Amino acid sequence: MSLADLRAALAAELSATPEYYDFKVLKSEHDGPLWRVTLEPGYVFAEGQRPGAASAHALLDDSLDGASAWWGAPVKGGASVLAVVPEDDQLVLQNASSAPPPTDHLIRLYPTRFLNAVADAWWDTAWAERALAALPDLSQPRPVNGGPVLTGAPFRWLRQGQRDALALIAHSSAFLWGPPGTGKTTTLGVLLAEYLDTRPDARVLLLSTTNHAVDLALIAVDKALQKGRREHLRPLVQRLGTRFDAAAYEGREHLIPTEDTELIARLARAESQRPSSRDAMALKAWADRVAALRDELRASSLRVLQRCRLAAMTTTRAAFTLKTLRELATDDEPPFDLVVFDEASQVSLAHTLALMPLGRARLFAGDPQQLSPVLRSDDRLAQRWLGRSAFAHMPRAGASVALLDEQSRMAAPIGDLVSELFYDGALRVAADVSADWRTARQRALGDIGADVHVHLHPVQRDGGWSAHERGPVRRESAEAIAALIEQALQQGWQADELIVLTPFRAQRALIRQALRARDLPESLRVSTVHRAQGSEAPVVLLDSADGSQPFLHGEGAQRLLNVALSRAQAKLVLFVSPADAAGAFLAPLVRKLRLAADSRAAQPLEELARQPGFPANAVGRRVTAGRHAGEVVRASADGREFWLINEKTGVEQRFDTGFWRQRAARQT
Repeated sequence: MSLADLRAALAAELSATPEYYDFKVLKSEHDGPLWRVTLEPGYVFAEGQRPGAASAHALLDDSLDGASAWWGAPVKGGASVLAVVPEDDQLVLQNASSAPPPTDHLIRLYPTRFLNAVADAWWDTAWAERALAALPDLSQPRPVNGGPVLTGAPFRWLRQGQRDALALIAHSSAFLWGPPGTGKTTTLGVLLAEYLDTRPDARVLLLSTTNHAVDLALIAVDKALQKGRREHLRPLVQRLGTRFDAAAYEGREHLIPTEDTELIARLARAESQRPSSRDAMALKAWADRVAALRDELRASSLRVLQRCRLAAMTTTRAAFTLKTLRELATDDEPPFDLVVFDEASQVSLAHTLALMPLGRARLFAGDPQQLSPVLRSDDRLAQRWLGRSAFAHMPRAGASVALLDEQSRMAAPIGDLVSELFYDGALRVAADVSADWRTARQRALGDIGADVHVHLHPVQRDGGWSAHERGPVRRESAEAIAALIEQALQQGWQADELIVLTPFRAQRALIRQALRARDLPESLRVSTVHRAQGSEAPVVLLDSADGSQPFLHGEGAQRLLNVALSRAQAKLVLFVSPADAAGAFLAPLVRKLRLAADSRAAQPLEELARQPGFPANAVGRRVTAGRHAGEVVRASADGREFWLINEKTGVEQRFDTGFWRQRAARQT
């Protein structure tokens, strides 16, 4: 765990992250002051990779907005990427210095390399040594004395687990583990509101992974201050950065560092009027108008940091402005009393440690069973420092860890499924949910009855890779989803109550095509699972497209599945082919649902172990095996081992035949 190892990890990840991508152009069209460049979907050269190793379609998404474009022929030139239209494999370029390249020429994109700012912190040796010294505190936090105990007294509606979590501030590093629907963000808002009130001189830095997540967390703090009648503190809570959702701050303009509240309203109106990316002229005018409004907000950041008591920003912004944040310190003391990392399971350990010395104490809020940091490199050190989060060092138990175990999002059958697959059965429906809450989750969807919350929709054909679609696709499930949504809308469901999830961009595009073919509303949400964390809907339709893909294997794939399942409030519909049912991604879930519908009585395994035909006589039977229960599915050829599908998790477990024979003999 040396500084050299960490720097080597950063170097490995930076090496695995292409500095640029070369795309092949199909055509370039002048569109007013802009250019629309259509790319060949099957070709991209990423720095350090062989040509054609990736597809343009797999890389094109809004993460490339703002990238720099360059070309060397026929005439050298450059531009910036105003927008990406993934469905059309198009770039919309602005401020081009010359005409972009024509057919069969290359255009190079330089995306923003966010990791550079983290690397810069680790090459500052004095700061890096302080950051690395904070690592042991994650697993062995110290008690922190300073300020009264938080009681949550103004918030009588807090559940016991949420109230217990308020004690986390007594530790130098603490973990608020919030599985889906457990009110983690609300709990965080209450904790920070009361922390500010009971410690009049304390300063807080609130960080999260995305601008949307920052908005949600900050508004939760403001709501708690408002409900707790702490109005005098609300203007001292400020949102740093200009990439916020202006509409979310209607009535909360005091959170934005400007005295011109009308400017916020104008920005909200402007952002809500974004034209289609296909209308280049309108898009350019809109982008210029929004940029000008945002520029008016940017100048006051440092002054805001100096006067506010809680500053909220993204972890990326914190890394890029680390020097400014460090300048707030006095007498070599950390500039903040508490640094809060929201959605901390998605922040790499290297990124987290680089920011930890900013605070006397740190609080990590998130869910280690959901999405982890994005990593490109397969280097061992990169996996350790950049593929894991602070949660990898979370103590297994103790006062510095609080698990919220009551959820009020998912109907009980969905919640139980998620709980048993991913949380060892610890998650349960909150005791205080109302009768109206339960009634709202009892609605028919197409031919799926109101009392059916988890439904497997059989698909006859397996999905597969399509060269034309540039990814894994399955047309049958796309058409089935469109048909079910059309039926649901006719039944009275609203478009915003439905969300379609798939792991693959190619299948997402195919589903959108199927919806358009039926003239269904453009507002219907079709998303990759990665983009869905933080959202929820009454109905979730999940299409794995091709469950045999290597991408859907391993621990990361199970986190992805957890995110997908736990978005659903009332109905979860899974489109499953024979290959899906046997693949690593969905097999445990399918097995669990099958056993849940199995009404056979379970036989104690010891009874079968006393018989001479054991373990072959147990195959196909439902059994109890100590604290385990399930179905024995196979035995080894020599009879020394057998396998049971656990009815709670759907996972195959291996058992030793000799152990169970001995156990049965002891009980005779």
